[in-house]
Parts: sequence; structure tokens; C-alpha cells
Amino acid sequence: MTLTIVIAAAAVAMVVLVALIARRHRTPDTVDAFRRQIDALSPEARRPVVDRVQELDTRPGSRNDDAPGGG
Repeated sequence: MTLTIVIAAAAVAMVVLVALIARRHRTPDTVDAFRRQIDALSPEARRPVVDRVQELDTRPGSRNDDAPGGG
């Protein structure tokens, strides 16, 4: 009986661990999720991402001014 409980607890712990790892490495599917991930980074880790976004944002044709809301 005790062995069954220990095995079941280990299995549950493994499933939770795998789910947490998968969630951590998932690509954000919304802008809000992306912003939360960026906000969670340290300033040093955030800087290259911010620089890259600004670089992409300033490229010709990067904005759709015809989009609703002014893009």
C-alpha cells in the first residue's frame, strides 16, 4: 500500500514538472503574454529584445498605417 502511494506521488510530481517546463518554453500566443514575459526579464536580458523590436519597428513598411487604430 505504501509503495503504491509513493509511486503515485512520484508520478504526479513528474507530470506537474513536465507541465511547468512545457509552459515555461511555450511561445507567447498573445501580445499580453509576450509583454508579461518581457517584463519578467532582467534589464540586461530585456535590452537585446527591446533593441530588436525597435529595429524592426523602424524598418520601411514595418507599420500598416491603413490598419484600424492607426497601426
